[in-house]
Amino acid sequence: MAPVGTRILSSYQPNQKEVTVAPIIEQRKNRPLSPHLTIYQPQLTWYLSLFHRFTGGALAVGFYGGAIAYAVGPMVGLGFDAATVTSAIATLPVAAKVTGKFIVALPFTFHSFNGLRHLLWDTTAGLTLPGVYATGYTVLGLSTASAAALALI
Repeated sequence: MAPVGTRILSSYQPNQKEVTVAPIIEQRKNRPLSPHLTIYQPQLTWYLSLFHRFTGGALAVGFYGGAIAYAVGPMVGLGFDAATVTSAIATLPVAAKVTGKFIVALPFTFHSFNGLRHLLWDTTAGLTLPGVYATGYTVLGLSTASAAALALI
């Protein structure tokens, strides 16, 4: 039996296109992925974009996971109700509570402020390179400061 993709007719002659395309296909198999992250200099813009996507996903998973656990937990005996969660958190030391609140608040504040930044961009304001960097650093500062303030409440 002949291998797949070959012809068993003795009169078959590959045309010029088939002969010249085969080496190109082999060369393409050895190319790196394009564009590859190692050729780019890290920039604030794509770090903030990545973090915005990550925080959006984390907030969605946290919200829906918490809502489902809160709704289904008592039915299956998980003990995930307000009294159990409150008593578990009350036993933690103050430093752990503040750190935990900061970790919970930072994705929310960053995603909110960066969303406002994108709404600002929709008005075509701040779309110059210096404007993009200025609003990026502003989002980072406001997010960190507001998350710290929320953690200290």
